[in-house]
Amino acid sequence: MSRGAEGPYWERNRVPRMYEGSNKQRLLSIFKDVVLPLADSYLATRRGFRWSPELRSLFVGDRQFDAESISRVFLVGAGKAGVPMARAVVDTLKEDYSLWAKFAGGTVNVYRDQANESIPGVALFPADHPNPNEASVEGARAALSLLAQAGKGDLIVAVISGGGSSLLALPQQGISLEDFRLANQALVTGGPTIQEINTVRKHLSQVKGGRLREAAPHSRFVTLILSDVIGDDLSSIASGPSVPDATTCDDAVHVLEQYGLWDAIPASVQECLLKGDPKQAERAKLWADVLSPSTENLVVASNTVVLAALEAGLSTIDVEGRKPTVFVEHCPVQGPVEQAVEQNLRQALAAAGEAHLPALVVFGGEPIVTVPASATGTGGRMLHYALLAVRLVAGHNITVLASGTDGIDGTAPAAGAVVTGATLDEAQAVDLKPDEYLANYDSYGFFSELESRTGRRFVNMTGPTGTNVNDIMLWLFET
Repeated sequence: MSRGAEGPYWERNRVPRMYEGSNKQRLLSIFKDVVLPLADSYLATRRGFRWSPELRSLFVGDRQFDAESISRVFLVGAGKAGVPMARAVVDTLKEDYSLWAKFAGGTVNVYRDQANESIPGVALFPADHPNPNEASVEGARAALSLLAQAGKGDLIVAVISGGGSSLLALPQQGISLEDFRLANQALVTGGPTIQEINTVRKHLSQVKGGRLREAAPHSRFVTLILSDVIGDDLSSIASGPSVPDATTCDDAVHVLEQYGLWDAIPASVQECLLKGDPKQAERAKLWADVLSPSTENLVVASNTVVLAALEAGLSTIDVEGRKPTVFVEHCPVQGPVEQAVEQNLRQALAAAGEAHLPALVVFGGEPIVTVPASATGTGGRMLHYALLAVRLVAGHNITVLASGTDGIDGTAPAAGAVVTGATLDEAQAVDLKPDEYLANYDSYGFFSELESRTGRRFVNMTGPTGTNVNDIMLWLFET
């Protein structure tokens, strides 16, 4: 598997050189000017899928495809970032007239009203998430029909992003869409991990678990992936439509039984899994002998890719004439958010304690917030993380920004928030009690009210970004 190389981004000197103003403003600017462009699905796809006029070649990561060797180009895909990713592919092809003339059309399943967008030569289907709709199925059939036209010499480009498991859905023969939806609902609410959920979904589908790739066995196939899965497990992103499936129907049955979900799924789904996959050995041989050598999967953006780029790029910035010491923690932030923020504080203190200040410590991942049914507040993972940090950093010269790259944190319209060692005093001065808001899981309510009463900025309001590569947390230590 190839991973997205971010070198060209930094070589174009798009990282701002100077950050002035308060520490809060510095972190907000870094998130807006540095983090979000790295996570941007259009820019990430353009970085991963490039045209070289000098070499007359398309590049997918480091892999080169000479234009003369390409007969036609087809586009398929699914995901909430499907529109900008598909537009990026089309814009790359249009850089050369003869290359664009080889474009034979595309079909991409996108989220609801995103299908109202217009991309030359590409049919967009208004699919749904978290449960598929008729357009999810219609678009999947259209993709298979398009791939059936492809042959030797053709290049298939697939664009895959978060939500693809639901947006691209074609149940196995004998399973109705409604039965598939019932099984999917049982899975996503029944406790299995995303990997276990996809173990089941792959065996109920005609496009998941590598089957989309198998529909064009004689063509070269490249998949551009925007990963919302921690660790970038390709088989878990949209249920792996272009990677081989190492699981079996027996594995799927075991998942359902382990979580007590077997009796909760329709009889048609049970029958499909008990019957097994009679072509499993044949499909494995096809991958080994034919598909793997002509298949390329490139993660154009993910939390992992963004962190690697930040490690390379943040060392070039200045904070009032001083270069901060930058530490990037590559182990993903996971688990309960209460534990995550305390662990990050310990890690950040340890890193900053060994450095010349200022020091910037960067974390990425996706902690968990478990909200009780009695809670009535508004918020999300990163807003809750920031609210927990208010008391932890009180009295210290530490500034913390916690934000989601999708720009919408949980039920709040904000990406996250930024706090300092003075935030607790500021809240208490206007009679706001953070613990009361924490108890009601109303982190957005707290920061909104704090802004209203103080006239100072705390909420990171970026607007929806149309992409998701999980969360970024920035800890800035000053002298």
